[in-house]
Amino acid sequence: MLVEEGWRVAEKPVRNSVSLGVFLAVAAHPGVAFSVVELAGRGITADAAANRWVLEVGKPSLDGFTLSDKMIEFGELEDQLVELWQECGTGEVDAAAFETRLAEIVEAMEKWPSLPEAPVEDFSSRLRRVLGPGTDG
Repeated sequence: MLVEEGWRVAEKPVRNSVSLGVFLAVAAHPGVAFSVVELAGRGITADAAANRWVLEVGKPSLDGFTLSDKMIEFGELEDQLVELWQECGTGEVDAAAFETRLAEIVEAMEKWPSLPEAPVEDFSSRLRRVLGPGTDG
């Protein structure tokens, strides 16, 4: 299917994200169907949302061990993505199987992180600047 040199682009992270590098390589590859390009776009969105979640929710609200467990979960999805793209590059997986497995990985990334048992506090108020007397604003 995609046994061309184009798949190797994914071996280098983009913006320090291996997932983003793979998704961009998938979307840019001339041999993939538009439905696969759409999945790659969803994957890019899921990767960005995961990074935002870590910074805006995970770090402020979870202890280090819990956050690291969550990051390991996401890392396992990233490993599956890289493995799938490498298999595609060597011809070990056909187009239909590639799309099916990519959809499964993207859907799992979109659901990550699983919702905590207790509600997570809204920390957005910490990001707002509180103006007091004598401050400009």
